[in-house]
Amino acid sequence: MELYEQIRREYEFGAGSIIGVARKLGVHRRTVRDAFRSALPARRKKTERPHLKIAPAAAFIDEVLEADRKAPRKQRHTAKRIWERIRLEGPGCTAAERTVRQYVERRKQEQGLGRRETFVPQSYEFGVEVQVDWYEAYAHELLLRAAEAGNCCRSSRLFQRC
Repeated sequence: MELYEQIRREYEFGAGSIIGVARKLGVHRRTVRDAFRSALPARRKKTERPHLKIAPAAAFIDEVLEADRKAPRKQRHTAKRIWERIRLEGPGCTAAERTVRQYVERRKQEQGLGRRETFVPQSYEFGVEVQVDWYEAYAHELLLRAAEAGNCCRSSRLFQRC
């Protein structure tokens, strides 16, 4: 990002040409052109590669995960246990444990068995709890917001800077 900013500044106030900026900063002309198109660098494209090592065990893993959908939660297979079973039962698969973990995680997300978002709702009785939002390390006035929406009061105490 800093490079793109430097390229744009150099073009506007310095060398003035694409080739001049490229020579001065030691970058390719294509990079200079990209910096003019957008202030942020383009995201790198990730190519989808075939999963050659996991291919022999993919059907087995899918069967295990399908059977786990019907099993109680505590009796479901972990990714490590699936990998251990592949090593014992399927000699044709040489996939690493991490590869199996990633495949299992992806398949569980596709089946809707992935992680669930968890949150704890916070509700307090009126006048019991106070929330304070700090913008900087010191405050001239303390703004107190009560738990109920719309109730807001300002403290008359002023804090001194330490």
